[in-house]
Amino acid sequence: MQTISILGCGWLGLPLGAALAKAGFQIKGATTTAAKTARLKSAGITPYVLNFNPDVEHTADFFDTDVLIINLPPRNQNEDEDYHKKQLQAIRQYCLQHQISKVLFVSSTAVYPNCNREVHEEDASPTALSRGGIPLLLMEQIFTSTLTFQTTVVRFGGLYGPERHPGRFLAGKKGVPGASNPVNMIHLEDCIGVIQSIIQQSLWNKTYNACAPSHPRRDDFYLQATQKLDLPPPQFSTESKDFKRVSPAKLLKETGYQFVHNPSFT
Repeated sequence: MQTISILGCGWLGLPLGAALAKAGFQIKGATTTAAKTARLKSAGITPYVLNFNPDVEHTADFFDTDVLIINLPPRNQNEDEDYHKKQLQAIRQYCLQHQISKVLFVSSTAVYPNCNREVHEEDASPTALSRGGIPLLLMEQIFTSTLTFQTTVVRFGGLYGPERHPGRFLAGKKGVPGASNPVNMIHLEDCIGVIQSIIQQSLWNKTYNACAPSHPRRDDFYLQATQKLDLPPPQFSTESKDFKRVSPAKLLKETGYQFVHNPSFT
């Protein structure tokens, strides 16, 4: 039985682990809080409590695995601009020490600049930053530049789903710019489906954009989303805002994956 270790069992990682366990994989899941171990066990995941300071502590046999999924949100801590980078470098060392052969790195479409056009995987920029000020492309390259193991990067668009309803994102806000901009969204169920498809088809040393192929206007999308929750809609201004339209064409072609959810609430 193939073993998969998931580093980061939060909103995405926990249900992902549960789905992979149901599909017949042996799943190990890492969390930073002991209180979460019971939830992991009930989902069919063998729990591990790992801490990052920023080095990894008390790893036990978590890194003895066939596939490592790295799902850590990029953030800095204690005013250390290199905190997340140090975390990932420590993880890379454990991959080498434990001779892990395959890594799936969860990234973000924030790796692309807002260039007012459609963007593809090769358009990533080292100057594009996450909300935490992290240069995402450089974080990806910690793993993709290592030839000892095979790394596939999945760049997710805007995440939504259970406990993350987009109707709450902009509800009641005024003067919101970029009314006609396209949205780049992906539902939790499709996040899980995409990763599962990549693993089951052994698509390694790849980089994929993962967001729904339809891109409704920003004002239409958020108006419908707030109506769904009976919340006050955002009020959009006439001010323009730079945008990007993220293309999932490579993912669709190479995996054959069919999206379950399109970002529409009609």
